Amino acid sequence: MSHHALPTVRRPLAALLALALLAGLAGCKDKTPADAGAGAASNLADAAKPAAMEEKAKEAARAQLPKGDPATPAGNYLDVDSGNQIMFAYLSIAGMPIDYNEVAGSYSRDYMATSDEFKKSDLLKALKVKIDAGVAQAAQQRYVKLEVADSVGKYEFDKKGFPLDSSVWEKGAYRYFNDNSGYKIGFNNGAQFRYLNVPDEDKARLIEGLRSKYATMRTVVYGYVQDADVSKKVVQAQILKIELTDKNGNILATQTAQ
Repeated sequence: MSHHALPTVRRPLAALLALALLAGLAGCKDKTPADAGAGAASNLADAAKPAAMEEKAKEAARAQLPKGDPATPAGNYLDVDSGNQIMFAYLSIAGMPIDYNEVAGSYSRDYMATSDEFKKSDLLKALKVKIDAGVAQAAQQRYVKLEVADSVGKYEFDKKGFPLDSSVWEKGAYRYFNDNSGYKIGFNNGAQFRYLNVPDEDKARLIEGLRSKYATMRTVVYGYVQDADVSKKVVQAQILKIELTDKNGNILATQTAQ
C-alpha cells in the first residue's frame, strides 16, 4: 500500500499572523474590578485555609481534654494567689521532665542570687523536696480559683451584662503573678465569658450603682486545669463559673459555663 502525502496549503505570512492575533484576542478578556476582587478574595481564602484548619484541629483537641464539674463545691477549689502555684500546676500537667535548676531559679530568690556553688547545691537539695511536694499537690488539685483585680465594666443594655476584663476572655490572653511571672494561666473557654450576664434588672441596677461609685467588687474565676502550652509556659484552664462579689464577699452575680 502506498502512502500519498497530503497537498500542502501555503498561506501568506501576513495572513497567518493575522489569524494568530485574532485567536489570541479571542482567548483573552479584560478583567473587571469585580474579577480582580474575586481573585484577591480567592487568594486570601486559600492563604487562610491552613490557619483555619489548624484552629479547627486545636478546637478538636480541646474538646477531648478532661473537663471539670461546675457543681463542685466552692470549698474544693484551691485559692491561687502566687505564680509559684501556677508553676506547680504547669509542671504537674506539662508532662515534661523537671529542670530543677531552672525551676529553683524561678522559685527561690536566694538560689538565684547565690554564686557559691556549694551553697547552691545545698539549697537545690532542699528546694527539690518543696518543688516535688508542690507538683504532687497540684496534680491532685485541679480545681482552682483566682481573683481578677480588674472589676466589671459599665453595664451594656444590648448584652444585658457587664464586660469582663480581657485577660479572662480574649484569645491568647493570660494572667500571672509578679512573684513568679514566668508561668501564666489562660482560659480555653474564655469566649463564653466576655460579659457577665445579669438578666435580672434589679441586680443589674445594684451592680451598676456600685460600679459607678467605684465601690470595691471582686471578680472570682473558678477553673479546672486542663492542659499546658509548653512553648509559653501557660497553664490552660476551663472556666467553670465566675462570681462577682461585694467587698464583704456577698455574691452579686454568678455565671456558669455552658
